[in-house]
Amino acid sequence: MRKWMIAGAVVIVLAGGGYLGAQAYSSQRFDSEIDKLVARLDARPGWQVSRDDIDSGWFHSSGRIEARYMASTDADPVLVEVPYEAGHGLLETTLDGEAQVRGSDGETLFGDVLKSEGPLTWHGRFLTRDQKLEAHFTLPGFSQTVSVPASEVPGEVPGEGGAGETTAPRDMQLEFDGFEMDIEQAGDKVTLNGQAPSLRLADDRSDILIENTTLSGTFAGDEQAFQQSVTLAIAAATVTPAGGPSVVSKDLGYTLDAKLDPQQLTLHVQADVGDTRMRDQSMFNGGLELTLDHVDGDGYRGLAAALDDNLPRIQAAIDADDDQALESAMAPLRPSMKKLLAGSPRLSLDRLTANSPMLGMKMRGQGELGIDGNGIESWNFDTMGDEAMGRELTRRLDGQLTLDGAPAILLMYLGLPMSSDPLQIKLADGVLEINGQQMPLLP
Repeated sequence: MRKWMIAGAVVIVLAGGGYLGAQAYSSQRFDSEIDKLVARLDARPGWQVSRDDIDSGWFHSSGRIEARYMASTDADPVLVEVPYEAGHGLLETTLDGEAQVRGSDGETLFGDVLKSEGPLTWHGRFLTRDQKLEAHFTLPGFSQTVSVPASEVPGEVPGEGGAGETTAPRDMQLEFDGFEMDIEQAGDKVTLNGQAPSLRLADDRSDILIENTTLSGTFAGDEQAFQQSVTLAIAAATVTPAGGPSVVSKDLGYTLDAKLDPQQLTLHVQADVGDTRMRDQSMFNGGLELTLDHVDGDGYRGLAAALDDNLPRIQAAIDADDDQALESAMAPLRPSMKKLLAGSPRLSLDRLTANSPMLGMKMRGQGELGIDGNGIESWNFDTMGDEAMGRELTRRLDGQLTLDGAPAILLMYLGLPMSSDPLQIKLADGVLEINGQQMPLLP
């Protein structure tokens, strides 16, 4: 009997040791992932990221992540505060926290600038065995009045001395019903899905209502190679000008797909507007698809890295309106820009549709525009003037566009007969050709 009691005690001790070992592993793994995140963010130019108030235990951890944006030209940097609480279990760690952004004067984004009931909050879990993070973010809604400063609208006819119109300061009402987002990360792949019920902006000129907005996306890879897709969809947008009828657009959508591999960067953009009506009469629907390819992969990576390294200088020069400082800050980007152009990038219009029952329009279009990059890497930007560079780039452009069912107003603007269908536009060797009529673009 005694030996069985001893054996049982050994089993209990081993089980308890295994449990505590698993708890220790879960806690250690969580801390390791947080340290990696902080180090990765801190390595980005213009940011100082740290973790303090750390309390690490086998069953519970807490702390606060602080991120300061140092690239700003303000006297004090913007501060992002993210306090968190974590509970460690055998198979998962549960997470809870919030996020607040403070300006140089201590003013908070959530509470002072945006009159929300509290900061952005989040909760989730980290699955230890699967190395998978699942999180849910909630931004509370708000309703407030903001002051829109005076602004100048340029005159309708440029270059004729018109001073334009100066709009008076006015109040605008903002009503936001909040935003929620789910984020999942497994390895180098991140998936997100978010939704916002409604956003309303109203002043004495117009009332804009945006309803049922969704945001979704997937991201995989890193700065060297990645594949990502982002989709923004709006179920309905209503614009009501003061004293006028409402214009309602349904099913607005925007999608961006991007892929960077060792050879090139490829982008594909799709934008669509569903049925747009005024006083129950259909006015417009349409969309387009664009593809950018032949973008040199090494050129893009070099440009992205140079932009990160020099962004504080570029921003400071822009804020100071200093052209000479801006030119100096942009100089490190030039080698990568030349490499991008040397790859002969091409922009293709894969699809263009524009339908208007009210105007009797049903237009379709497709085309492409490219640049001959042969020899561009040998250019010397320091000795090549802007005018000479512009002429050489114009000469290297090559493209064509075909529009079926082009609207009459466009044909009239181009000085073409109403029977000009399809409308064909070509560009080569610095000469623009519209339905056979040539227009030299270079002297």
